Amino acid sequence: MLNADMIYEAADYLRLSKEDGDFSLSNDKLESDSISSQRAIIERFVAQNPNIKLVAEFCDDGYTGTNFDRPDFQRMMEAVKAGKINCVIVKDLSRFGRDYIDAGKYIEKIFPQLGVRFIAVNNGIDSENPDTLEFAPFINIMSEWYAKDISKKVKTGIKTKGMS
Repeated sequence: MLNADMIYEAADYLRLSKEDGDFSLSNDKLESDSISSQRAIIERFVAQNPNIKLVAEFCDDGYTGTNFDRPDFQRMMEAVKAGKINCVIVKDLSRFGRDYIDAGKYIEKIFPQLGVRFIAVNNGIDSENPDTLEFAPFINIMSEWYAKDISKKVKTGIKTKGMS
């Protein structure tokens, strides 16, 4: 149910873990290229939606998506609970989180209970349009599987390096 008259006070949430492959910060580089790319995608989306006003940004650069114990995610949830934000925008579901159960809990239970609109731009998911949520659980399962798969590969690589 899209509410064209409502103005949303939105936060963009950006995340990248070291294992995702683009985490290469140095003294002259303050954030990964992926974080900059995520921000640009969300800003383009917001520019095309005049009823959404970007009021905050939360960024966990270098944090895993396999749990929600991330500093800026927790700060974002405090702002949500304080009523400062009523819309959360991410580039895609994998940036939000890679834990199938917890991601689903936020998207399907917590955000609706708090009156928060959730948008995953590249997945075409917008909680204001329930039809777009049909495949969210499957996307979340694949994101969790990817995190487990990459973790196995990293452990195998470390083990192999140690043996040689």
